[in-house]
Amino acid sequence: MRHIRARRVIAPLTVLAALAAGCSSGGGSGAADSGSSGPIVIGHTAGTTGFMSVFDIPVQQGMELAVADINAQGGVLGRQLEMITTNNESDVSKIQTAAQDVLDQGAEFVVTSCDFDIGGPAARVANDAGRIALGCAGGPLYGVDGVGPLTYNFYPGSRTEGALLAEYAKEKGYTRPFVITDQGLEYSQVVGDFFEQRWLDLGGTLVGEETYQNGDESAAAQIAAAQRANPDVILVASYPPGGATLLRQLRAAGLSQPLLGSAAYDGTYWTDAVPGLSDFTIPAAGGLSGDDPVPARNEFFTRLQQRTGEPAASANYPLEGYSFVQAIARAVERAGSTDTEAVKAELDKFTNEDLLLGPTTFTTDCHIPSSRPMLLKTYTDGVPKVIGERTVQSLMGQAPC
Repeated sequence: MRHIRARRVIAPLTVLAALAAGCSSGGGSGAADSGSSGPIVIGHTAGTTGFMSVFDIPVQQGMELAVADINAQGGVLGRQLEMITTNNESDVSKIQTAAQDVLDQGAEFVVTSCDFDIGGPAARVANDAGRIALGCAGGPLYGVDGVGPLTYNFYPGSRTEGALLAEYAKEKGYTRPFVITDQGLEYSQVVGDFFEQRWLDLGGTLVGEETYQNGDESAAAQIAAAQRANPDVILVASYPPGGATLLRQLRAAGLSQPLLGSAAYDGTYWTDAVPGLSDFTIPAAGGLSGDDPVPARNEFFTRLQQRTGEPAASANYPLEGYSFVQAIARAVERAGSTDTEAVKAELDKFTNEDLLLGPTTFTTDCHIPSSRPMLLKTYTDGVPKVIGERTVQSLMGQAPC
């Protein structure tokens, strides 16, 4: 378990500081929080070791930078923000204990691991204690429907990913897609399912589909099926590390068709496992190479590298972490309090809220911003570049908020 206080800001507070400190917009009184003068404690229960660490540690880094920025501008309601982190070790048997730990240390808000299977149980512990939980799970059950009305998902979701990729494939003129869906997490399953649903909705047919289990050493069965089907594009609805193994084996077997993948592949931390990977396209939350269409995000990644001493491994998770703290600060400021129901009421008013992640909308019944635009990136020789931005056109009757 780690206890983390805000670090000193090591770069000028330019446009990002303005974004962070913009929490007073929207009618907050700025009055003290019921006489409280101590810090506002944000608990982060995360997999800082184990397979979730490649996702949760970048979230933590983004949160730390936001805490530092906001505190440098005077905090919220005259109070400083403080962050505490507990390690769930990416172990399902330890998630609830790790979540209770941050509550026992005084957390007024809880950020969970960015996955429904790992983050969902922690969110329930927070909600049961009357605390708001925030996360970035791809699975659509992370939110009101699957956890409860005090749980907010800041990620557009794997439904959006799958449908958006199907729309992109149709636009590119592909007609014979083959789908491989990783069964390891609800996240990857939904990406595959929604690609298929949206593709069929667009009038297409699949030439084949296979399942995969993250961590399997051999993808021989999936490769043989894809070779027989002779598709013109292959969707790999998976995630590293096992998903990288799958990509390598597909290419090694001579399957040179264009590949589509889920946003969990974003970044280059896994690309050494697939030397020279090209013609691989994924959705993503932001650009890492100065090619993001939002200048504030390019500046953010420059500052994050200055702070951590190394380039960000992926775009989504640091942006999520920063935006969690940003959203908490704005909602608390507008509520004039850290009271759960008062802050919830302000979060539920978010309409295209200009967070670093992008425009974010919540309603009382919908806590997943599935209509937020996503970037598309294509890997060439292992290097991802932004090729455009898309907003999903249809979720087949499931209305986005």
